[in-house]
Amino acid sequence: MKKNIIKFGLLSILMLLVCTACDGNVTRDIRHAGFALSGEFKCSVVMPSDKEDTSYSKIRYFTGSHMILDDGRIYELSLGQYFTNQQNCREASTNIRVKAILDNRIVKATDDLYYYLVGENNVTPYTQVPETDNNYDIYDLLLRDENTVKVMTADSSIGLYYLLFSDGNVYADTITKPDRNSLPIITSTQVVYNKSDYGAIIRDFNYAGDSLSTFVRTDYKTYRLRMTNADQCTKYADIRCEFQMQEDPIFEQYKDRIIVYNGSTLITDYGKMFGVAS
Repeated sequence: MKKNIIKFGLLSILMLLVCTACDGNVTRDIRHAGFALSGEFKCSVVMPSDKEDTSYSKIRYFTGSHMILDDGRIYELSLGQYFTNQQNCREASTNIRVKAILDNRIVKATDDLYYYLVGENNVTPYTQVPETDNNYDIYDLLLRDENTVKVMTADSSIGLYYLLFSDGNVYADTITKPDRNSLPIITSTQVVYNKSDYGAIIRDFNYAGDSLSTFVRTDYKTYRLRMTNADQCTKYADIRCEFQMQEDPIFEQYKDRIIVYNGSTLITDYGKMFGVAS
């Protein structure tokens, strides 16, 4: 009996060492792919309890201050320190269930109303956006379509917005107001990220201009904006930097280990958090 206990203990230690080594390899490869280890992440609702666990919730949107699950539930985040529940997440005190998001600040809920996700300028989080809000007509124009999944402001000076639709394409809409007394209207629409160029329906994207934080993700691959002439344009003032969307193989290699990536933060299923380094 004593021998069996010792054998079981040694086997458990061996399995723990093997799993730790595997996680270490993942961390090493992610760092080599241009990410910097930035801390730990603890949130049981989205973390598998073991390698066989598939009951954990999937993340649809991860904003840094909030995460929204596939079922629309909202969780608040504190990445620098734990909440009193000893985790980096806690479920928000609201019954809102999200089905679309704009600039990580405004959400469209399953009741087809718009809500503030974050508090700012004396606005309380999770309260309904009133029609008296100066930007209500723009929010409504961008979010009212049932096919809208995610919206990001690309260039506010010209009224340019990028919209991910449920058809898997990202569209560029330009919004203008004919005059100060008129409602805003969409004056042009074109596909900016076409699913046919990425081989599958686009599930998520982030737009941050000419930046590594700009990406497109499908069910199978993730593409990040890369500088293609860095050796020249960072050296000479008269050479303009050129960028191209390129597949990042680390996301396909570890698609079962990376639970979320939002353009700036990457989190693995064993609780390591990374930031974009290069």
